[in-house]
Amino acid sequence: MEFNKSYIGLRPDLLKYITGESINVLDVGCATGSNGEWLKNNKKIKYLTGVELDSKMAAIAKPFYDEMIVGNLDSLDLGKTLNNRKFDFILLGDILEHLIDPVKTLSQLSERLSTDGKIIISLPNIQHINTFINLYIKGKWAYNERGIYDKTHLRWFTLKNIREMVNDSNLKIVKVERKYRFMDAVGSKFPLGSRIILSSLFKNLFTFQYIIVCSL
Repeated sequence: MEFNKSYIGLRPDLLKYITGESINVLDVGCATGSNGEWLKNNKKIKYLTGVELDSKMAAIAKPFYDEMIVGNLDSLDLGKTLNNRKFDFILLGDILEHLIDPVKTLSQLSERLSTDGKIIISLPNIQHINTFINLYIKGKWAYNERGIYDKTHLRWFTLKNIREMVNDSNLKIVKVERKYRFMDAVGSKFPLGSRIILSSLFKNLFTFQYIIVCSL
């Protein structure tokens, strides 16, 4: 069974923010369960819940989770679906850009967060220099199978957009991590010796992805 590899890989860049013992974790968009398997093997999990749109992926992931929810986030009532359970950590790895109403979903998830809990989000940065190249040099909008211009994206974010969305969802940002890439292509490298200069002077233009940690 073939799945888009960009949707199913392990996310150590997000998982590194999960700490503590006897914790409840919600993995939203859990795909085939790579994160769930890792969490079960490496963290002291009290209860692990997965949410996945694709029923075939969810079936593969199910053995790694205590509870598996299959459904569309744009139509799910997360309060009822999650039985009002509270979570210490909620993972949203490249999920919100696929939704019609990400603020609605993030707001519902904020209500499921424990007092000291964290929501860990990753989002592609539409302000990347590739957007300028595509629009003003190539004269077109890119539609790709993965990355910033994944053709299934419904929403697009700059850091300002992310801050607005988080604020509108009754959350606050406690950590912003930038992941740099010279071009929107897997394995893209900066020209020799230029990364520090370019990423310092033009941070937003060479950030291809933001990792955002939020709290109440």
